[in-house]
Amino acid sequence: MSRLRVPSRPVLSLVLVVAALAALPAAAGAAQRVEQFALPGTHGNVDPSQVTLNGTDALDASVLLPDGYDDDPGKAWPVVYLLAGIGDNSQGWLTSGTLRTIAAGLPAIVVMPESGRGFDVDWWQGGTRSGPRWAQYFLDDVIPAVESRYRILPGRRNHAIAGSSMGGYGAALLGGQLPGYFGSIVSMSGMLDSQALESWTALPSSIGASYDTVWGPVTGPYAQATNPMLTTDNVAGSRMYVATGTGVPDPTLQATAAELTGGVAIEGFVLTQTTRYAAVAAAAGNDVTLKVRTFGIHSWPYWRREFPKAIAWNLFAAPPVASDAAANARGWSYETMQQHGNAWGLGYQFAAAPTAAVVTIARRGQTVSVSGGSGSVTINPGAAAADASGAGTQPACSFTATIPVTRTLPAGC
Repeated sequence: MSRLRVPSRPVLSLVLVVAALAALPAAAGAAQRVEQFALPGTHGNVDPSQVTLNGTDALDASVLLPDGYDDDPGKAWPVVYLLAGIGDNSQGWLTSGTLRTIAAGLPAIVVMPESGRGFDVDWWQGGTRSGPRWAQYFLDDVIPAVESRYRILPGRRNHAIAGSSMGGYGAALLGGQLPGYFGSIVSMSGMLDSQALESWTALPSSIGASYDTVWGPVTGPYAQATNPMLTTDNVAGSRMYVATGTGVPDPTLQATAAELTGGVAIEGFVLTQTTRYAAVAAAAGNDVTLKVRTFGIHSWPYWRREFPKAIAWNLFAAPPVASDAAANARGWSYETMQQHGNAWGLGYQFAAAPTAAVVTIARRGQTVSVSGGSGSVTINPGAAAADASGAGTQPACSFTATIPVTRTLPAGC
């Protein structure tokens, strides 16, 4: 007859320990971490001594690296560029937005650059465009630096841009200026009609400069070219998530007297602009998700609550247009007054920054046209997705011509 043998106490203890360890989940990889690095404007777009920065005296970027980033040096990750509001710096989302908690488990790199009080736009400066050039800083300096420093997955679906308040405007503007790179755009409480009455009367006091200094005459071409409401063709191939509150404070959240006055009023403007923007973009055939929150004023607690919902919407889902080739096959239109950039893989360089009219670059199959304005333009096909310099990789396909011009590209271009 067999007998049940009970292990001695030391053996039993060892068995229990082994069983307990077996029941634990597998050890997690290296935890998410934040690093900050200097990111100067190497192209002369922004001189830190000549602009208003918030709580810093240098241009830099803060980056939240995901769990496991350090475990596998061969693994690449999606990226989301998260832009700050007008009173914050590159650490705004970390100190005020508790981003570590919000983005816990997000398998992506989160990049937070500086944008001071510049509203993410190149300033008009009487038509000289002499700086600061915040849009070109982002396109010429920030994206290339991030792409060279971190392991970023290629492909539009793996690149998102998001922001709140000023950053919400910047996300819509900059996402449209580099359409072949960004597949998803998130604007939270962004003023998406920069030519609206409330924009040109209210924004100067926050920026510390006149409206004309930043955008030029409110009815002028530069104000139009930098108005997300009027440039929805630029984001036609992207997914968009636009969110706003109603201007009603949540009674369960604390708010300062300033938030209960200015924050309420501003979000009321944002509500009008955001809902109109979503309707205009949707009517143009764009993929737009609109979220109007019953409670929501222009304040951090509401953006902390909104960004996790944007993450749940899926920042890295497949966009309507997967690539430059897909955009070219269906045809596209792109509006700009930047001196150089990248429109769906067509690098462009104007002899001088356009000042008299919005320039439209369009492509239908192999036919490329440039209209609006005057002067000459160089078109360089084969621009890399992250390269806004205007360069291309197919010199045999490049051409320089006087605007307006229509040209049929050779096969393979």
